[in-house]
Parts: sequence; C-alpha cells; structure tokens
Amino acid sequence: MSKRSRHAFRGVAAAAALMLSATAAAAAQAGSENEWRIDSAAVSAVPFISQFVGGQWVQRLPATNGTLLEVRGILKVEGDGAFGPLRLSEVGLLSGTSGVPAAAELVAVGVGSVSCKYLPAQLGTGGPTEVKLGAGKEFTLLRDAATGSVLLRTRAPTLDLCMAFEVVGTPPPALLWSVARRPISLTVGSLARTAPAVPATRGAAPASVVPAPVSVTPAQTGAAAVSLPMLWGALAGAAALALVATIVLLVRRRRQRETSDAAPAATRDGRLPFSIARVTPAHLPSSFARVEADGGAGQALFREALASIRLGEWVRADQLFGEAIDTGLTPTFEAGAWSLRGEARLNDNQLIAALDCFLRSLSCRAVTSESALVSANHLAAIYRELRLRRDASKMEKLRVRVNPFASELSPERVELIVRLATEFKRRRRAAVLSRLLPFR
Repeated sequence: MSKRSRHAFRGVAAAAALMLSATAAAAAQAGSENEWRIDSAAVSAVPFISQFVGGQWVQRLPATNGTLLEVRGILKVEGDGAFGPLRLSEVGLLSGTSGVPAAAELVAVGVGSVSCKYLPAQLGTGGPTEVKLGAGKEFTLLRDAATGSVLLRTRAPTLDLCMAFEVVGTPPPALLWSVARRPISLTVGSLARTAPAVPATRGAAPASVVPAPVSVTPAQTGAAAVSLPMLWGALAGAAALALVATIVLLVRRRRQRETSDAAPAATRDGRLPFSIARVTPAHLPSSFARVEADGGAGQALFREALASIRLGEWVRADQLFGEAIDTGLTPTFEAGAWSLRGEARLNDNQLIAALDCFLRSLSCRAVTSESALVSANHLAAIYRELRLRRDASKMEKLRVRVNPFASELSPERVELIVRLATEFKRRRRAAVLSRLLPFR
C-alpha cells in the first residue's frame, strides 16, 4: 500500500469511528429518556386563570372575542420521574375531526390538583423559573439560549399538569391535546356544573317485618332470680357511689365559687380554658382581594406595628396591631393586621392566641392571598402538632389553592410551634387530672 493510500484509509477509518461514536451517544441519550404518558386528560372553558407574574398573583382574562380553555391531565413518568425538556412550541391543540392544528395559543403552563396555578408561557430573558412542589418534585420553565424557545422540565413520578390556551371565537366541538407530536384524546367539559344526583336507597328492610314476641317459661324465670344477699349488697354499693358523687359535686361547686372572681382571661370570651378554635367554612375563602392603597384611620399604627415586628418587639407589635384594628383599617389591611398579629403572638409564646388571630384573618371579608398564605401555613403546622389532622388537612389544601409554588415554614418556625404545642398539651393534661382528682 502506498503512502497516499495509507493516509486516505486512515481518514476514512477516523470518520467511521466518529460516526459510530455519535450514533452510540444518540442511542444512549434516546435510551436514557423516561417513558411517559398523560392520563385523565380533559378540557373545559374557564372565565379566567391565575398566574404568577412579577412576584404576585394576577388574573388573566380572555380577549373580548376569545375563550380560555384549560387542559388538565395527570403526567406519569417512569424511572426517576425526569420529563423533558419539552419545547412549548411542540404543544398545541388539534381539531378532533381532521387532526389539523386548531387556532389556539398556549398562554400559560402550571400545576394543581384542586385549581390550577400558572406560570406565563412567554418568559423574559432572565434565568429559569423553578418551582419546588415538595416531596422532591420539580417544575421548571427555562429559555433555550441557542434558539430562544421556552422549555418545560419536570421531575415527579406523577404530576397534575395544566395548560391554558386562548381560542379566538368558539372552540371546536372535538379537540386533541398534542404534546411532543403525540396526540392525546380529551374529555370535553363545560362551565355548567350540576349537583350530583342523590342515589336511591338500596336494601331497605320492609316495614311490615315485625320481630316475633319472645316467651319466657317459668323455668327461665327461676334461673334468673337474684338471691336476697346479692340484692342487699348491690343496694349498699349504689348508696356508697351516690355518697361519693355527692361529695365530689360539692367540692367542685366550692372550687368554682372560690375561683369565679379569678377566672383566666381565655374564658372571658365564652370559651373554656384550653379549648381550641376549629376550622369552619368561614375560614376557607374561595377568592382573594388585592391590597388596597389606603389603610384607613389606623394606617399609622399599622406601620408602627410593622416596625416593632422588625425589631423583635413582639408584645408592643401585638398591642399596636390591636389599636390599629380598633381605630379602623380598610378590609385588606385588617386581614393583614390579624395575620401579622398572629405572628407576633406566636413569637411571644402564645400558641392558641396566635391560632385565633390566623383564623380571624382568614374570616375577614377581604382577605388577600398574601395574608391567607401566611395564616394557612401556620395553621396547618399548629393543627398538625395538636393532633387535629382534619383541620390541618383543610389548611394544607387552602395553602395549595392560594399558591402551590410557595415554600413551607422554616425549620426554626416549625421547632417553635412544636415546643409550644408540647407545652400546651402538657398543661391541658394537668388541668384534666386536677378536675378528675379534686382532693389532690
């Protein structure tokens, strides 16, 4: 083989090796992608969506002649749960009859099991928008530096995925959800909601069935007879129990008379000592107001209370918030004052008083999403430590409805709540024992 032929052969071999390595790398990358699917996909028209823009929640309304379509589905990913990055340009709606792209623009992408919370599909030039959903789940929107397109990347075995499209005019009657060129059938819903039908009662016993009378024979009566000594013993025991109960009742009444003038402050509003206020429908707002520009007559006291919180003067902040509320605040400022007053009381080791303030904030007629999030976060942790799991679950759902992207309480805050709840349960047990053992 000549020298020139040897160089040509080496060049061909090097090119073949590069092609093989590139093919192997592409195969490895394709093999590393997790299999995924979207179940229970549905689409329905909504009057507006809530999206996180500029550090606050805003409502996006459709155009004058447009319709907002909310598409929801459960994204299930195998392996480590990593999905994407998916180009949002590869997501759209198709007309179900012809399969051609529908005139729909993707405006927002988000998550949510009860109600969807969105991030805008059009990102600025900044870095990625990352969302921590808890339990190791991630939801990220980022911009490709090379092409400028927006990418979606998630990490979760299951995720309630939401996408909002805007359609000009009336949407088609049948639609397909196209994700990464994969068409997914959609269940079409509507805005109208009907109450569930009451199921008919099954298996009811006929009213004519009457149990047969039971006859008692003389032999059975003689066997059930009670001897005279046993009867006298029972009467003596009942008399002794009645005497003990009378003594206990007299002692309790005497103690109540002695302590009536020195009743604890917690009972002056009609509640018993160590009682815990529970969550009611009034504490579960369905809509939230925007913060008003004017705080009302007590705005100066409100700002002074905020300064005291920054300085760690919890007692003074509690008093100033109370004076601001009594002086008069606008509805949104009043909701914020109750929430901040709850934080001040919690830092002052007043667990139940702080719980009452957080609930009062949620029951205000113009509660904001900011004050509702703070109150729901604290109430969920407090109820959880007090073993009131149903109330804690309600507050967890409210927190997710307000902002599924919000972070949980800091470890220091949780440690404070755990310590105060432990002390409260200890004092409550001691009070119960003192009532059960009046002679102690």
